[in-house]
Amino acid sequence: MIPRPPRGVGRAQMLVAALLASLVALAVGHRLDPALGDRALALAPTPDAQVRDKIAVLTITEDTLAGFAYRSPIDRGFLADLILRLDAAGARAIGLDILLDQPSDPAKDAHLIAALETVATPVVLARADTDDGLSARQAAYLADGLAGRTSGWIALERDEVDGIVRHLPRPRGPHGTQTPSFAEALVGTPPALPAPERAGRILYSHGSDGAPAFATYPAHTAALLPDVWFADRIVLIGTDLPTIDRHPTPLVATRGAQAGSLPGVTIHAHLTAQHLAGLTLPTPPPGLSLALTLAVALLVAGVGRTARPAWLWLGGLAGLAAYAAGAAGLIRAGVMLPPLAGPPLAGLATALLLGLARWRAERAERAFLQDAFARYVSPAVVSRIASGRLSLALGGETREVTYVFTDLEGFTTLAETLPPQEVGRVLNGYLDGLCDRMTAHGATIDKIVGDAVIGFFGAPDDDPDQAAHAVRLALALDAFSQDHRKALATEGLTLGVTRIGVHKGPAIVGNFGGARFFDYTGLGDTVNTAARLEGANKALGTRLLVSETVAAACAGDQILRPAARLLLKGRSTPLACFEPLAPDAASAGWLAAYRAAYASLDTDPDAAARALETLLAERPDDPLARFHLARLHAGARGATVTLESK
Repeated sequence: MIPRPPRGVGRAQMLVAALLASLVALAVGHRLDPALGDRALALAPTPDAQVRDKIAVLTITEDTLAGFAYRSPIDRGFLADLILRLDAAGARAIGLDILLDQPSDPAKDAHLIAALETVATPVVLARADTDDGLSARQAAYLADGLAGRTSGWIALERDEVDGIVRHLPRPRGPHGTQTPSFAEALVGTPPALPAPERAGRILYSHGSDGAPAFATYPAHTAALLPDVWFADRIVLIGTDLPTIDRHPTPLVATRGAQAGSLPGVTIHAHLTAQHLAGLTLPTPPPGLSLALTLAVALLVAGVGRTARPAWLWLGGLAGLAAYAAGAAGLIRAGVMLPPLAGPPLAGLATALLLGLARWRAERAERAFLQDAFARYVSPAVVSRIASGRLSLALGGETREVTYVFTDLEGFTTLAETLPPQEVGRVLNGYLDGLCDRMTAHGATIDKIVGDAVIGFFGAPDDDPDQAAHAVRLALALDAFSQDHRKALATEGLTLGVTRIGVHKGPAIVGNFGGARFFDYTGLGDTVNTAARLEGANKALGTRLLVSETVAAACAGDQILRPAARLLLKGRSTPLACFEPLAPDAASAGWLAAYRAAYASLDTDPDAAARALETLLAERPDDPLARFHLARLHAGARGATVTLESK
């Protein structure tokens, strides 16, 4: 049964590869993109020094707390005095990044409330609720205190992947009545950034020569500092304590864990500067990231389905470089921070999946080629074609080869007496046996013509021991044919003997035929001589004959006995031929007797006749002894036999 040809990489496989690659890329990109984006932020625009100079930070440090009678809550009287001091200095706005979520000393609480109500400078208070970790009592107390006052949410959004504060905090509350973030409230209403752009990356600023990005002073020194240091500045007040309200930022990637971890009040200062500068770096919504990742995967799949692997990888590298350049341009322009890992990974994963699919398809195609084509051409030739070592172009080359011709006696007559199905069964069983042995012995099958099988050694691959291999094959073919005859005889079918001829010599071997059909075969006198040796078996009564060139090449490896010197039609000199024998004949006495009788054919015909008669008395079925004795009785002399046929 002819195998069904395999399918190549189809559109369905292309789509599946793209979808699988996209899913993998999205999952991996979700983990990698934040960290890659941290490093890519070095390309993004950040607030310049003029903008940063409009912001100052007063930090409550351990030294500040050392001057208070208690650590928590932070001394409200101190905060009131600090607000009054900044108002007197002409601050533009004051941001108190400290939650007033519980009562303290009543007198100090009253002092703070009075300060908030009397100062001319806008004061933005910190807002939070139970979602930010406050208890219900704390949230209620804070809400009462913030009523009628300007406030902003101070909660910072930590990335769910690694806890780093990367993204702009979003306004919170019912749509239309949203409370702005702390930084937005400090900058003023309406916010500097339009609502659709309030999502994106925080653009952390860098101070020159490693200095802080903003003027920062300990809060307990504010009374000693000049007014000009606060005049017309937005001043943020918050804690800078080792274990309270500190957050890792993208600066960890470039400055290390310690330097990249900032107090919450400093992060709000960065946010305030970004809003003042009107800068934004949006991140694409999940739908856009998915669409871009899938588009890259589909593009690679479409190209990779037909492109050569080398061009695919070269194109992939060029595409990766183009994507990186495009992403860098978008970041520099502040347009967007595109997904950096997902799309390239999708393209790479798609290329790998398609490469695997194409490898499997090509492997299946090669297997199909070898399985199906070998039914018509020698497997040795198919293997060379499939590996690319043998061209399918027309033409040939001169090679030293050893041809093996076989022919089945009387099969045409037998076929005329059998039903067609039975003819096919008998012939196919016979041909299968011959072809199996030819391939097992390394022969290249030239062709099958009817019941004749023709093969050769020495091409397409060189074979230094081709003559010995050919003789072993001839003996194996003869043994199979005899056993097959006996097996069919038990079914009442009489199959003729198989005659085999073997000759070694030069031949032109290659692809011969035409543009539409050709086969891998040999041409020349060597091929013709092997065929005529096969035919000479009928005259001599033998089943196997090999030429003198074959005998000379494997004299030490095989048991051969001289058969005759054949004077073939069209040749001026006779060709010595030999009969291969099974290895157990080496020590047989009759073989020595035959060789002696054969040597006497030219020198003493009478002695040769007596020796042959003695040999036939011992081995009456010896075909060569019977053949030469008949010739001697007919008056012939010598071992030269003229053959007119073939």
